[in-house]
Amino acid sequence: MNIRLDHVQYKTEVLSYLKVFYPLEKIEVNQNHQPLYEITIGSSYIEVVYCGQDYCGDVRRYYDLDSEKGCENSDIIYTPKITVILKGIIYDLCSKVTGIVPAWGVLTGIRPSKLAYKLYDIHGQKDATDILEKNYRVHPDKVKLLMKVVKVQKQLLGDSFLKHSVYIGIPFCPTRCSYCSFTSHEIKTQGRAYTEYVDMLIREMDAREEAFKDLRSIYIGGGTPTSLTEDDFDKLLCKTRALMGDQNIEFTVEAGRADTITEKKLLSMRRYGVNRISINPQTMQDETLTKIGRGHDVQTFIDCVDMARRLGFAHINMDIILGLPGEKILDVEDTIRKIMKLEPESLTIHTMALKRGARLIEDEKTYRKLMNNQIDGMLQISQGIMNEVGYGAYYLYRQKNMIGNYENIGYCKEGYGCTYNIHTMEEKESIVAFGAGAISKKVYGDRLIRKDHPKDVKTYLDNIDEIIAANKIFWEED
Repeated sequence: MNIRLDHVQYKTEVLSYLKVFYPLEKIEVNQNHQPLYEITIGSSYIEVVYCGQDYCGDVRRYYDLDSEKGCENSDIIYTPKITVILKGIIYDLCSKVTGIVPAWGVLTGIRPSKLAYKLYDIHGQKDATDILEKNYRVHPDKVKLLMKVVKVQKQLLGDSFLKHSVYIGIPFCPTRCSYCSFTSHEIKTQGRAYTEYVDMLIREMDAREEAFKDLRSIYIGGGTPTSLTEDDFDKLLCKTRALMGDQNIEFTVEAGRADTITEKKLLSMRRYGVNRISINPQTMQDETLTKIGRGHDVQTFIDCVDMARRLGFAHINMDIILGLPGEKILDVEDTIRKIMKLEPESLTIHTMALKRGARLIEDEKTYRKLMNNQIDGMLQISQGIMNEVGYGAYYLYRQKNMIGNYENIGYCKEGYGCTYNIHTMEEKESIVAFGAGAISKKVYGDRLIRKDHPKDVKTYLDNIDEIIAANKIFWEED
């Protein structure tokens, strides 16, 4: 599929947004071939023309940049005004030509709630709602969801953003699930990298012990943190508690897969004050668990949750994924209702995202065709059940290449929202990160600076002294 575009600085945004309407097409900009769309950006206007032969409606959209009816500067946050206008015109034309009407309008970023939060603070709820619907073309149902999330977050977070959180990354998994693209490595392939990792991680943590003072929260994620040996897992938690002292804060371990969780590891978490754990089934359908290479069955998951409850864990989060291979709407309903019988304090409902690095990407075209029409129904049934059982949405984010261009939503019982998740998505406070593949974020008001750690574990181990030195410079610079 070819596009003619006269301003190459908008190429990335245009091609990314057109993928919402043409997810299976390879889209290129080539001035010398017949285009399907021709996009012209003049000094005082923007014009988008559809050049295909299979549409009988109005094939042209035009916007006068000098018009007094245009967007106000204060209505457009984070993104250049002209980009929002350009994507709005593409939305207006492509939704007519293709019949695809993106529920998130022109928004393709992963943090729509961050935009909503800012607009809410500047304009109030009513005007923020109008701006999201008019300028960003967001569907009223999604705007309503965003406003609910913003209100819950304001209650949970308050107005003080003077602390920070710590993230500790464990980039190992026992096996790699077919949908996974996260920075994780199968244990059997890692050799010394697996056996030496915790000691080097603790060395990095010791070098920045001041990062463990005056904390908002701590999150140990991955990968699968419980894929560590019982001794290494206990050693890491012991060091973390020693560094944080007696602070009574949210302390999460992404325990993850039930086949990696043992009673000894749960007892270690209890001993060192972990007060929130995630045990993630992804689905309650045994056939699907086998298909995606999950490594456990439904009963193993249920037994693991029962063991965690018996040992005193009062906040258990669970994750599921909508759009897993072969699953239908009824399978999703069955999964959620089975999970609700276990009464988790929170449930995160993800929509499948196909990314490079996931085995599932090999069958992307076939998979997307099968699932695109299913996802909307899956989201509707999941939101309906959450409302029915009294769980409220408390955070929301999106990913590139999500099936159907939808979203991930975190639901919780009242009072059980995850502070770390909110701050990660809304980027209101700094996060000090440790470990391979981890990303630190230093926040100054609306300004944010990232510092990435090497993703490869061996590279991380071999360069630990340089990483510690670079981290010191990063956090000491103004």
